[in-house]
Amino acid sequence: MILKINVDTDDMFDGEEFVTFEKLFTDELRRQMIRDCRGKVASEKFEEFSRMASEAVMAEIKLKLENFISEEISLTDRWGKTTFVGSIEDLFKKGFDDILLRPVDSSGKTLQGCTADGNTWIEWRIKHVTEDRVKRLVEDAKKNIEFSITEMVKKKLVELKDGAIKRQVDDAFVKILNR
Repeated sequence: MILKINVDTDDMFDGEEFVTFEKLFTDELRRQMIRDCRGKVASEKFEEFSRMASEAVMAEIKLKLENFISEEISLTDRWGKTTFVGSIEDLFKKGFDDILLRPVDSSGKTLQGCTADGNTWIEWRIKHVTEDRVKRLVEDAKKNIEFSITEMVKKKLVELKDGAIKRQVDDAFVKILNR
C-alpha cells in the first residue's frame, strides 16, 4: 500500500497552543491510513469475496445444468403411448435433426407426404446458398470482364486515333517540306 501524506505545517502555530510536528504527522498519518484502508482494503476484500461467490455460484449452476441435461425423460402422445425416451440432450439433438433432415420441396418448404427430390432441408439450403453464390460470382466476373474489355477498346481507339493523326501530320510536314 502506498500512502501519500500532506502535512500542513501552518497548523503548528494555529491559535495560542503550539502543536509539535510529530503530533501533526501522526494525526495526518492516522487519518490517511483510515481513508486508504477503508477504500483499498474494503475493495480488495469485496473483490475477493465477489470472485469467490461468483465461482461458487457458477459451479452450482454448472452442476444443476449438467444434472438437468442428463435427466432421463419420457414423452408420450395424448393417448399415453411413449414417443420418446432419453435425456434432454438427446431430445435437443432429435429436435435439430428433425429440422435439418426433414424432406423439402424445391422452394425449401416441408413436404407433406412423399417427395420426388428426396432432398432434406440442409441439402436444399446448401444447394440454395451455393447457387446464389455462383450467380453472384458470375455477375461479378461478367462486370469485371466487361470493364476490362471497355478499357482495352478505349485504349486501342486512342492509339489508333493518335497514330492516324500522327501520320496525317507527318504527311502534311512532308508535303510542306517538299514544296
